[in-house]
Amino acid sequence: MNRIVKSSALVVTSLWVGVLFCLGFIVAPYLFVLAAKKSPSVPNTGVAADLIGPLLYSSDVISLVVGVGLVATLVFLRRRGEVPLGSRLFLAELGVGVAAICAAVNYWWFAPRLKDLQGQLADRYGAFHQADKADPLFVQFNGLHQSSTTLFLVGLAAALVCLVCMTQFRSRRPNPQAATA
Repeated sequence: MNRIVKSSALVVTSLWVGVLFCLGFIVAPYLFVLAAKKSPSVPNTGVAADLIGPLLYSSDVISLVVGVGLVATLVFLRRRGEVPLGSRLFLAELGVGVAAICAAVNYWWFAPRLKDLQGQLADRYGAFHQADKADPLFVQFNGLHQSSTTLFLVGLAAALVCLVCMTQFRSRRPNPQAATA
């Protein structure tokens, strides 16, 4: 039973880290490169933001759900005598907790404010991508966006710490079958 739970948790954590990595380092940069090149599919940064926004919002929801599931799984495994790398420091749990907190702050605090500022800029200039970069509203948007991006990367790093810790489980109790052999 423990082996199945550990393997499942490791697969889920790997997928979670992979999704965050792909969104942060492949999808988002690619969309904004297309916007910079005025690609027909992504003609401006407003379209790029409209495409990546829901994906990042969904990744926050996934991070919250996965975070709760992983904490429950790690508690279950610890009660069964299985501990991940960094066991005394609870590094795996700390990683999950930090990642979940980052996702929660992005989901409930940054995302609504960024969307609101983006809408205000679109109303003021006709489209978000046409906003004056010197406009105080755009400066505020840019600051919030940078903070949100930093928080996303901190969450990714924390999830990666959790993944690394979960690759090395060990048993606290001696195996009764090995002792009799």
